[in-house]
Amino acid sequence: YYRNQPNSVDLSSYKWEFNLVDNAQVNAWCMPGGKVVVYTGLLPVTKNEAALAVVLGHEITHAIAQHGNERMSQAAIAQGIGVAGNVFTSGNAKANQLFNGVFAPGAQVGVLLPNSRKQELEADRFGLIFTAMAGYNPQEAIPFWQRMAAAGDGQKPPQLLSSHPADETRIAQLQKYMPEALKYYKPVR
Repeated sequence: YYRNQPNSVDLSSYKWEFNLVDNAQVNAWCMPGGKVVVYTGLLPVTKNEAALAVVLGHEITHAIAQHGNERMSQAAIAQGIGVAGNVFTSGNAKANQLFNGVFAPGAQVGVLLPNSRKQELEADRFGLIFTAMAGYNPQEAIPFWQRMAAAGDGQKPPQLLSSHPADETRIAQLQKYMPEALKYYKPVR
C-alpha cells in the first residue's frame, strides 16, 4: 500500500524502535528514522489495543512521511527570511522593529502552524489505514480522540494558534477518512 503512494520513501533504512516511557504526560511522538515513544500517561486514555494501534499508526506516519524533516526545512526557510529582513531593515530601527513584530508571528500563524496541522491530519489518515492493515479496528480512533479531547479539559489553544487541529476538526476528518481505512480492515482475531 505505502509504496504505491506518491512521494513514498524507501523504508529499508528505518530502524524501528518502540519505547514506553514512564511519564504521566498524555503524549506520544516519533523521531525521523523510526524511533517511537509512548508515555505511560497515554495508556489510560487509549484503554485498549486498537486505540494504541491508532496512536502507533499515527506516529509511524509522521516518520515515513518525513514530517520532522519538513518542519525543519520550513523553520530554516523562515529563519533565513527573518535574517534577510533584519539585514534589510537594520539601518532603520522603526522598520526593523515593525518587521520583527510582524514577521515572526506571521510566519508562525500563517505558515508553520497550518503546515503542522496539515501533517497531523495526514498522520491521522494514513495512521487509520495502517491500523486497519494491522488487523485493528480503525473505528476505535473516534472514541480515542473523544477521550483525548476530554483529557485536555478545554486547556488547548484555539486551532489558529495550535500545531494540532482542534478536536472537532480532527474527529470530523477521521470520520471522513474512515470508509477508506475500513477497506483495509481484516480482523486478525
